[in-house]
Amino acid sequence: MEVVLSDQAKNDIADIYAYILNKLQSKINADAVLTKLYSAMDSLSFMAESYHLYPHEPWYSIGVRYFSIGNYSIFYVVEKDMATVIHVSYGKRDLDKILSDYE
Repeated sequence: MEVVLSDQAKNDIADIYAYILNKLQSKINADAVLTKLYSAMDSLSFMAESYHLYPHEPWYSIGVRYFSIGNYSIFYVVEKDMATVIHVSYGKRDLDKILSDYE
């Protein structure tokens, strides 16, 4: 299965990296988180349909799936032979609000 990142997911990842690099002032940690996120997203190529559907509407009905990796949540949809990552977020944020622009 092909894994694709939406523009929003790319922006989310860039924001996470910039936050760790600039606010926490740790290039080592920023690089480690980036590596961990990309590795987790790559795993969708062979197990995308094994993760849970997001339990709240309207995202449940439209097939948004998610999983956590460390402190982050990865949201994606599966269509045919492609998993599209739609958001990557710090897991302790209001996830419904994060997803609100994907309706």
